[in-house]
Amino acid sequence: MKFVITTLFFAYSHILMAQDHSIIGFITKKYKSTEGISILLNESKIGTIVKNEYLEYTIFSEGRIVVTFLIGNDRETQIIEVKPNSKYYFDISSTFSGTTQYKIIDSLTANEKIMTIGKIVKIGEDSENQVGYESKSKQHKKSQATCFLINEEGYFLTNFHCIENAKEITIKGIDGDFTTKYGATLIASDPSNDLALLKINNKNVKFNIPPYAIRSSGVAQAEKVYALGFPMAEAMGQEMKITDGIISAKSGVHGDISKFQISASVNPGNSGGPLIDDQGNLIGVIYAKSTVAESAGYAIKASYLESFLKNVEGFNFTNLTNNLMDKSFTDKINLLKAYIYIIETN
Repeated sequence: MKFVITTLFFAYSHILMAQDHSIIGFITKKYKSTEGISILLNESKIGTIVKNEYLEYTIFSEGRIVVTFLIGNDRETQIIEVKPNSKYYFDISSTFSGTTQYKIIDSLTANEKIMTIGKIVKIGEDSENQVGYESKSKQHKKSQATCFLINEEGYFLTNFHCIENAKEITIKGIDGDFTTKYGATLIASDPSNDLALLKINNKNVKFNIPPYAIRSSGVAQAEKVYALGFPMAEAMGQEMKITDGIISAKSGVHGDISKFQISASVNPGNSGGPLIDDQGNLIGVIYAKSTVAESAGYAIKASYLESFLKNVEGFNFTNLTNNLMDKSFTDKINLLKAYIYIIETN
């Protein structure tokens, strides 16, 4: 039996401490429907599973966890009490009448089923932003990511997971100055698509209109793309980094149509940075990297970013114009640097 194993971790930089962890597994060996099942833990979506798969979730959270299964408009909820270094397995199956059952099974039975599963997906909980109810109130530890300017009024875009539960958000690198930090406020967020809109609090800082346009359609497989950002800035320095690659697939993990899979290198700290095309158009927001395939990263499609911004109350969404078209690519990058920054949270 050939197994396909996929592992996904968010691409933002933080210090991980050794922690006890548990496993929550989901098995669909006897699930017959072609519909995918969305799985949420405490209302945070962790993934979608289809028939003949095993989804393993490594969890650092402890205590009461509400497990929700969504199939279309059908919703099933179960509650488990997660203890340190424990394993919990859900066997998802279809009945003769066409309904879906969710049953907790023991480790021995689960392992026997997993051995015959066609695809195995492993996902790790972000230890800094845990799904547990008790964990939500814990102090947000220091982290670093990337953000970029979305209009001349001082609004910035990044990933929601980079700032979730943060007590303080600062942005640096404005006008090339990495010594001055500007406080930022969360204006709006879309956790389901991992997007967050920020605004700096200093009204004396002035910005130019970003020179790139949002390209929300027409991106093709194998098209050349570039990831811009500040991976591991503390270790690698505060000069913006650029990596190149192609659109490997027009969908993400489990066929997620809101994401691109890209071959451009993505590292911790890249999260929230822009993905651009040859012409300097914004086509996505860097989201995560695969820890299994070195050349696999993921970006949120610009169409989802555009839809998010259009629905933010009080935000004046205007279509940006690409003023980089007649520039050489090196000149494009030199101009883009002025609109991409380091974001730090505590």
